[in-house]
This record gives sequence, C-alpha cells and structure tokens, in this order.
Amino acid sequence: MFTLKFFHGGQFSNHPGIEYVNGKITFIDNVDIDGFGMGMLEEMVKGLGYPSDMVFYYHFKIPRVCLDLGLKCLSNDSDFENLFAHVRRGNTVIEIYIEHWNSRVFFKSINIEEEESEDSEHEDSEEEDDTDYIADKDNQVEDVEVDMQNFKANVDFDVDGDEEEDGDCGGHQDFECDGLHDSYVDLENFDSNSDSNDENTTLLRKVSRRIRRKRQHSRVSSESPCPFYIGQLIEDKERLNDMVKHFALESRRQLYILKNESLRYMVVCLGTNPSLDAEEGTQGQNSKILLSEVGGSSTSVKPKKVSKRNTKPTCPYAIQISRPTTDDHWCVKTIQGEHQCLQTREVGLYTMSSIAKEIELLVEKNPEIPITALQDVIQKRHQVQVSLPKVFRAKRIATRKLFGDYVEHYGLLRDYCEELLRANPGSTIKIDVEPSSNPSSLTRQFRRIYICYGAMKKGFKTCGREILGLDGCFMKGPYPGQILSAVGVDGNNGIYPVAFSLVEAESFQSWSWFLELLMDDLDLPKNTNFTFISDRQKGLIPALSRVFPDAEHRFCLRHIHENMRKQWRGDVFKSMLWRVASATTLPFYDNAMDEIKRADKTLFEWLSKIPPTSWSRAHFSTRANCDMLLNNICEVFNRQLIGARDKPVITCLEYIREYITKRIVNVKKIQARSTGPLTPAATNTFDTIKKEASQLTVLMVDSAKYQVKGSGSQCVVNVELKTCTCRKWELTGMPCKHAVAAIWDMTRNDMRAGIPESWVSEVYWLDTWKKVYSHVIDPIPGPEMWKRSHCPTQLTPPKHHKQIGRPKKMRKKSIEEIQAVFSNGGKMTRKGNTTTCGKCGTNGHNIRTCNLQSGTQDA
Repeated sequence: MFTLKFFHGGQFSNHPGIEYVNGKITFIDNVDIDGFGMGMLEEMVKGLGYPSDMVFYYHFKIPRVCLDLGLKCLSNDSDFENLFAHVRRGNTVIEIYIEHWNSRVFFKSINIEEEESEDSEHEDSEEEDDTDYIADKDNQVEDVEVDMQNFKANVDFDVDGDEEEDGDCGGHQDFECDGLHDSYVDLENFDSNSDSNDENTTLLRKVSRRIRRKRQHSRVSSESPCPFYIGQLIEDKERLNDMVKHFALESRRQLYILKNESLRYMVVCLGTNPSLDAEEGTQGQNSKILLSEVGGSSTSVKPKKVSKRNTKPTCPYAIQISRPTTDDHWCVKTIQGEHQCLQTREVGLYTMSSIAKEIELLVEKNPEIPITALQDVIQKRHQVQVSLPKVFRAKRIATRKLFGDYVEHYGLLRDYCEELLRANPGSTIKIDVEPSSNPSSLTRQFRRIYICYGAMKKGFKTCGREILGLDGCFMKGPYPGQILSAVGVDGNNGIYPVAFSLVEAESFQSWSWFLELLMDDLDLPKNTNFTFISDRQKGLIPALSRVFPDAEHRFCLRHIHENMRKQWRGDVFKSMLWRVASATTLPFYDNAMDEIKRADKTLFEWLSKIPPTSWSRAHFSTRANCDMLLNNICEVFNRQLIGARDKPVITCLEYIREYITKRIVNVKKIQARSTGPLTPAATNTFDTIKKEASQLTVLMVDSAKYQVKGSGSQCVVNVELKTCTCRKWELTGMPCKHAVAAIWDMTRNDMRAGIPESWVSEVYWLDTWKKVYSHVIDPIPGPEMWKRSHCPTQLTPPKHHKQIGRPKKMRKKSIEEIQAVFSNGGKMTRKGNTTTCGKCGTNGHNIRTCNLQSGTQDA
C-alpha cells in the first residue's frame, strides 16, 4: 500500500529549474500496488473534478530527486513497473504530476536511480551531468567538436591516501567531524603539465567514487525532498539561503542556520522529537540548552527566552556546506542523518521575505487583496501557519518591490524626467524645490512637479474647443499632497488631459505656479478670454484672477447646488436652479430668477451674490464651443487616478502616463469603426436635433434670414452669421433645431445649402477628431537603462504640508473625560509647555479648568 500525491490544475515552468506552478495538491491514501494501473489512475483524475474528454499527460517523480532529473513519463505498463520498483524500495509517497491539454516537458529525464558498482567501467566517466545551466534559445551557438581525450588534470589534495581508500573520513557519521573541506575538488588548481598523471588519475577515480557513494547514500536515506546532494556546487550565498528556506518549507521542518560565515555554512534541525513524556514533549524542550561552563556538562533549564544558537538539536539531521575561498562556489560536503522529529506548521525559515516573493504575483494582479485572503492562500498551499502581522509586513515588502520605495523614488526623479524629455521632445517638465538656507548643500527638498507632454499640447491646439477644467485630488501615502490637473474636451465630448502637477497643497501659491506654466505651454496671452471651469476652490479663484484676469471662469453647478441644499432642499429648488442655469437668453434667465424670488426671496438673494457669468448659459461667451455647466471632465479624470494616488511619486507619474497612452489607443480603435462626417457623440446629438427640427415651420425673409416657429417659440436664424436668437448655435458650434429647419428650407429652395452636417463646427468633425489623437506619447525604458542626471543636487522627500479643507470630525468628549485630562491638582497631564490660567494665575492651569472645577461651564 502507498500514497499518491497529485499535483494538478497547474503547469510546468521552463527547463532548467523546472517547477509545477499555479496548481493544487491532493492526497489519495491506501493505494494497492496490485490493482493500480492506467484505468484506476484515470478514475482518480475524474474524482478530482476534471471532465473525461480532457487531454491529460501523466508523470511521476523519482523520490528525493529534483524535477529536472527525476521526472518520468507514466503512460504504459513498463512505466508503472518502474513506479512500483520505487514503492518496493520503501517509498510510500509517490508524486504524480498532471498536465492539461498541452505538454511542456520536452527534455529527456536522466535516470540516476540505477545502482552503481565501484568495479564498473562507468565510474571513470561522468555519469551525472550538471543541468544547472541557463539556456538562451534566441542565441544558439553552433560549436565544433574538439577531441579532449588527451587532456590530463592534476589534483593536489591535502588528504591521506589510506583515508581515501577507506572512502569515509567519518564526516558522514559524526556531526562534529572536522572534515568540512576534505572532499572539495579544487578545479582552479588543475595542472596538465604534471609528471604524475597516472597517480592523479587514480586519485580522481577514488574521489569520484567517494562522492558518488555519499551522494547516493544521502538520497536514499533522506525521507524529504532534499534539494542538496554531496558534491553539489552552489554559486552564491543568496541562492544557498533560498534553497534552505525552500527545503524547510517543503519538508515542514524546523531547520535552523547554525553557521553563516564567509567560508562555512551549517544547517541543523531543531524539530520536536515524538515523545509522550510530559517533561520532554512540550514546545521549548525539543532541544537542550548548553551551558558553556568549565565542567562542560549540559543541564536542562527552562528560561523565558531560549536562544536557538545555544541549543543542542535532538534531531540528528544536519547539512555542512563550505568553500575554500570567498571567490569559489559553495560545495555541499556532508548530509548528516535522517529526520527523527515531527513535522511542524510553524516553519521558522518561512520569513517575511520568502512570503513576499510568493505573494508578489497576487499583489501585482490585485493590489487591494486583503491580508486575510493572502493568509488563507499560504496556509492552504503549504499547510503551514502564519500570523496576520507577518502577512501584512510581507505584503508591504511585495508592494514596495512592485511599485517602488517612497523615499528612493525622489532620488531617481530627475533621471526619470530627463528620460521622459528624451523620449518626448517638446514636453515640459518642471521641478520645484523648497527654499534652502544653505546654497552649498547637495540635497534639495522636493515640493512640486509639473508635466505637460508635447503630444497633448499639439492635440489640444488641434481640438479647437477653448475650455479647460481645473481640479485637484488628494494624494495618499506617507507624503500627502495634491494632483492638480487641466483637462479639455475633444470633439466626441470626451476628456482630453492636457497637463497635471503634483504639489504640496491646493493653495494660491501652487495654483498660481501651475497656471503660469500652463499659460506658457498653451501660448496664451495674459489678457486672453479663454474659458476655465472649476469647483470654486478658494485658492484657485484668486490665482486664476491674477494669472488670467480677462479669462472666463465658470463654476461647476453641482457644487453650487451642494452649497444651496444645506438650506434649501428638495426637487423644487433643484429644478428652479437648473432652469436659471440652463437658460440661454437673458429674458429666460430673468424669468427664471423672478420665479425663484417669488418662491423664496432668501434663495434669490443668495444666488444673486454669485456672478451670473460663472454659472448661467445666458451670460456665457460663445468662444469655447461648449456650454457645459458641470465640471465632469475633471471628475472623470480624477476617478481614473484612484490607483495612482497611493503610489510612490515615479509610479504615480508612470500610472498617469500609461493611462493617457492606453486611452489614446482605445480612442483610435473607436475611430477606426466610426463612419460619417461627425464623431459618434456629435452624430447622436445632431440626430436628436434634426428630429426636433422636423416639427418646426420656416418663413424665409431673404437668403440669409429665416423666421422659425414651433410649439410656443419663435426664433430668428441668420445662416450667414451662423446665429440664432436662442443662442444655442453660438454657444455649442452645432446648429440648433431652428437652424436645421432653416437649412432644410434653403435646400428646398435650391440654394445649395448642402447637408445640415456641413454647417456643424469643425471641432465635431471626425477628421478633426482623428487629427487630435494622431499625436502619441512615446514610451520609455525601465529604470535600469536611465541615464544619470548631471544635476549636482539630490532630491529628498517633501516636508509635511497641512492640506486645505476641513479636518476629520473629532468625537466630542464628555465632561468626565475633560476633567480626567486636567486631573492631578488642576495641572495638565499632556506634555509640552504649560499654560498660565487667566482667571487664577496658576501655572499649568487655564480658565476652562477653573470653570469645569467650579461648575460654571459645561463640557
């Protein structure tokens, strides 16, 4: 009877270093060797939940051998006989690997389980090839064959010949053996010109026999999937540590690195031995404490905190690894004994860094994944127990590796900006720093950064709609701040980000700095009547008045309503406000305001204090080709930046750049499917206008003027000036229903007016829309390829700035809590300078304390 350990639902990684990834593990116990075959195997796979028509490839792994060498096919009777042979040798757990649909195992497995004879001629040849190599499939080297049979090597061993004949120095039997370097083959000191070729050849054969015997003994005797074998070479300490940690996790043993020196490396097992004795079986008594005294005798004590380095392991398992010099590879010298301890669910070597490497892919796919979900994945995958704080710190390590370190990013910010400028000529990137009291200092404290890509400049100028939305959103993380943005509108009524900035706070100084740079990038004169729309932010209004004193500044109607509904709630007031704001002519505006005045005079006075040029279409200029009342363009852009607001500075900037790039690509896909003279959104809007225009009647006055009448309204259209008394044509650049009716009347009178779409402003044309998105942002390479900046100063993280806005609401304290604060004789218990009471003049006292104690003032 034996146990099958199924690995299913995953796939093999590339060879070498093959692993079975993204799979599940299922155990099936009490399998009879006599009745097991392909039919039973397929029934077991069906029991795992897979359909019968699915294609499978079955493999089994030779026990105690890595996947690169020990993976065997399982398809016919001879393969099953090979599996049964390993079961008869005492291997009670057989690992079965299942591949689904396509097989990736293309290499030939090497059989290392055949028993070797010392008298065989195969001992003189290299029977076991080292498969730890790196394959570059893109650069295959065509080499020629070279005959090296006459090559002789001279090995100078510092060993005794009689000891070599015995084939055992005792290092494999005694844990304290001083034979760490006796089996090391120094390949660096080979000398082919030596005269003692025959003696050296004989010595090489003896050493190889000895290493093979130790290697075979260590593989047969070990019960766990040990990745180490005698004579194994390991390139560096980092790889060695990873192998030990992985081995401890897979075997679920309490391994401990006892020695971690420059030339010596020793791993022991501090596991708990199986015992029912109350004095020996509890945790903390699995090893005896060695008291280094003169007598040398060990005494069992029970301190509060036991140091693992001062404990003697009761499990005999140990691994000794060493190297002669720091320039050589590490070599496995001894694998000691077998595990006699119990498996554990708390593996000490399963550290935060190991967990971080394992969950890195999960965090990258879902940065918001809860730590409880990560803990559950780890426990189910490895059958080990990890605490939530440990998983939390591991996730923080993984997040820092994926998205960068907050502090280090500021040091690389200049390199990143220069790389952006090299890839995108014509872009503008400005970095502002805090004023320094020491000009000779080599560091500068970051304060702001402004970015406007050259492609976005050209695209916005091609767009033709002279309106920009201005807004800011909060940055999260250890260095809070604001992301200021300027967003335009394209011909499809979509957002078009023009520029953005990371600043310390949304203040008058930061907005002024941002707007001045924006003015230079868009070539706007100071007296321009350009249109801006914002949320009435207190720092933005004076900054915009200073930088653009003649510009039109619209206020978002949603924020006006939010302030209004604090006192005037309900759909009635909301409808009245919308009628006033959406009125396109002054008479309509006056009538709507009179309605509000009759309903609530206080609301009328409150709205009269807000300049009507900022929130009513009747007072808007006609230059922007846009009559929007809400700052939705910035709200949409800010919502897309949620994933960037808690990232380090370079990751945040890269997030915004990649978002803009992907958006340009997606818009081009829509453009490729679009037909007609207008953009898709403009086409839908104009179709509605034409449907309404079909219900109107037209009276022609002359070739340019028309009187249009319908459903209680009558307007005058001038097709030569492209105006209508309803002002919608001038505000939007798209003919209103009255103008469309007049254009149709011109066509009926054979005046060659053309189709109504030809009268729409060019900003809505499909060709113009395509020209806007013909400018793209070029990509940049990774940080390892950035050129170093020649700036002599280094950027450091910004200092903390108090953010604009109302702070979080604090819970009101009761009178008992306040009295407790001023206990101990009326003196304040908080740290810092004490105050003097203005009532009684006592130090460490204040008027509030006196009033509380006398009862003249409540909490």
